[in-house]
Amino acid sequence: MRRQLSWLLALSLSWPLAAGAQEQKSVDPVVVTATKVETPAEQIGASITVVDGEDFQTYHYPTVDEALRNVPGVEIRRSGSYGKTSSITIRGANANQVQVLVDGVRVKSPTLGQVDLSDLSPDLIERIEIIRGPQSTLYGADAIGGVVNIITRRGTGRPFQASVQQEVGNYDTLASRATVTGAYKILNYALSASHFESNGQFQNDGTDINALSTRAGARLPWNSTLDFIFRYNKNDAGVPVKGVFPGPQPIVPIINPNARQQSETTIFSLEGKTRPVEWWESRARLSRYENSQGFQDPVDPGVTFDAPVFSQVDVERREAEWVNSFFVGKWSTSSVGLEHRREEGESRGTFRAATETASVFFEQQLRFFERWFVTGGFRVEDNSVFGTTTTERGSVAFLIKETGTRLRGSAGTGFRAPTFNDLFFPGFGNPDLEPERSLSYDFGVDQKLWNNRIRLGLTYFQNDFTNLITCCVPLPAAPFGGPINVGRARSAGVEFTSEVDVLPNLVASLNYTYTDSENLATDRPLPREPRHRWNIGLTWEPIVRLSLFTQVHVVTRQWETFGEVYNRGYTRVDLGGTWRILERTGWLRRLELTARIQNLLDAGYAEVRGFPALGVDALAGLRASF
Repeated sequence: MRRQLSWLLALSLSWPLAAGAQEQKSVDPVVVTATKVETPAEQIGASITVVDGEDFQTYHYPTVDEALRNVPGVEIRRSGSYGKTSSITIRGANANQVQVLVDGVRVKSPTLGQVDLSDLSPDLIERIEIIRGPQSTLYGADAIGGVVNIITRRGTGRPFQASVQQEVGNYDTLASRATVTGAYKILNYALSASHFESNGQFQNDGTDINALSTRAGARLPWNSTLDFIFRYNKNDAGVPVKGVFPGPQPIVPIINPNARQQSETTIFSLEGKTRPVEWWESRARLSRYENSQGFQDPVDPGVTFDAPVFSQVDVERREAEWVNSFFVGKWSTSSVGLEHRREEGESRGTFRAATETASVFFEQQLRFFERWFVTGGFRVEDNSVFGTTTTERGSVAFLIKETGTRLRGSAGTGFRAPTFNDLFFPGFGNPDLEPERSLSYDFGVDQKLWNNRIRLGLTYFQNDFTNLITCCVPLPAAPFGGPINVGRARSAGVEFTSEVDVLPNLVASLNYTYTDSENLATDRPLPREPRHRWNIGLTWEPIVRLSLFTQVHVVTRQWETFGEVYNRGYTRVDLGGTWRILERTGWLRRLELTARIQNLLDAGYAEVRGFPALGVDALAGLRASF
């Protein structure tokens, strides 16, 4: 592994440098997820990473999960090839303990308790904000590890702009995308449609994904805006790996020739915002999230002892949120929020359940001398099943402008609500479950050097988890075993980030995450959580029309509780680029040749043991902008 890394870096740095220009990423972004109010990232004590929408154009990420792999503290796990279940964890907090939003709308299933990232298309994304650390004060249940907020793009500029893209690759991969955006007077709009298909590496390993994304808005009097957002995604995928019992799952999978799964996701959101006077801003949102997931596994051909399995799970979540922020000069912002949500879930022929949750939160931001920034708040959330939960959080950031230094720290409590399956599944659920709890803190320093051309960051974090939901113990409602609140765990570690503008046309980056985790009941590491992770990147523009990149992901081994074995680590090397063939020819603004190769060195690995990842995966195409 070390020799592979040394070879790659030596090759990258030995490329001859030519004149060119690349925008230096030295401007701190303005984020909204960390405070629910637009705030410069440097004024927030939390650990924040922003994946810009331009990164999807530069690195040609085919899926949302690929765009999140480079984020420190974040682990992505896809169960095989494209379209298969893909989950996210942050700082040792499992997928059930990480909140995922699209324009502020929760997109986690209330039955399973987590989001499948393959159900979220990469279309019309302006940016993705990742806040690491507990965020239950602003977002309630399931934000123990952090929050991922995918923010969609508004139409801007001319009344009509369009782009079309067509890519092809090995594994019979085909990706098509069309986008139309624009703005006229007070109106703006953005519309995108996409299709992705791939046959994978095994029998019954194909996937077919269709997506539609829309955002329409208007600028109204009194400094007001109104936005309507609609996103639809349908994924029809084969399930080629047959599960085994007892574990562990074999490294070479047993093929299931006919199991299939369908997932259909719809997101609606209507959001209004107004700031009629300088001291008051009000925002209101109504939203609905729906997901239908079907699974079919008929008897395998020629097998007499097999049993068919069929399921259909439908969920719906409706949310209403109203946030008012009050400003006193430049030094104080006070925000008060009210929220109500209703969640429904049905496993056809098995159970049907619903819960309602009402919440109120308060947050105070104080700014002193444009150097010292303090944020604190609390949330009270009342659930119709498990009652009332209160969480608190605070953070501080201090700027030393003369040296380009920022000191920061945060601490807070969080909780994870039991899922519908935990509570209500017949013969398994336990209606007496309580939420999981956490106490977390982090502190760190950010440093800018060489006229902001070098950007460094170092963070220490610690999470203590209690009241964890653990399976399985015989219960009156679950005589063969059900979940109870007895688990305890911890995770602690270090995140290091660095980015260097080596030349105006050459940017290098490296981040490293060390995570020491332990299940205190078993004295084992937390499942599927590697101790070491490295992400290395290099982006180079040798000439104005050509952009090239290299990305390296290094992950060490992870503990698998199913079978009590380790899943081995891996090194994955990706590279690609963009060649601008034509520019400003008639109606055509730009014609580009795009390419991305994942797993260039054909490493054999699995992010989830027994579900092998793809080998060399190449995707090339044309992108035209009008």
